[in-house]
Amino acid sequence: MVNGSSLFKYEGVIKAGIQGLKYQFLTSIEPELKELIKEEWLEEELKNFIKLKPAVQPMPLYWRRYNWRGFNQAELIGRIVAEKFNLRIIDSLIRVKPTKPQAELPRRERLKNTKGVFKIKQPPPKTVLVVDDVWTTGATINEAMRVLRKAGAKRVWGLTLAR
Repeated sequence: MVNGSSLFKYEGVIKAGIQGLKYQFLTSIEPELKELIKEEWLEEELKNFIKLKPAVQPMPLYWRRYNWRGFNQAELIGRIVAEKFNLRIIDSLIRVKPTKPQAELPRRERLKNTKGVFKIKQPPPKTVLVVDDVWTTGATINEAMRVLRKAGAKRVWGLTLAR
């Protein structure tokens, strides 16, 4: 991916927090996430992108996983990002196929696992910030960005909490 950033390394308390959020459904960490997501943590290129007022597109979950978990962790993170930087949330992408959890797969399988999983739900604006929790190989966020660009988004940036 050409444009992408992560706020933290996927280790220590950040890793434990993300795993707690995803696998133990600890949405109670939202206040701590609000404290962690700050402009001073952003790299200069991302700060400049945010000045363009992109719309925030949280990484969508497949409906079955959403129903099982009861929430989308990327949506929770995306709402915080949107609130912090006075951006709007959009819902342009839908995940149309279930996938195996990326963390369980080797790199080559991750790339295959994400092909064709997103479709456009509604046309995206010209500038979009795709938000997710973790960036491992970048396969998921790259696929989401590719689909948004193909649908007409001119500038797309990926942001994850950790990498």
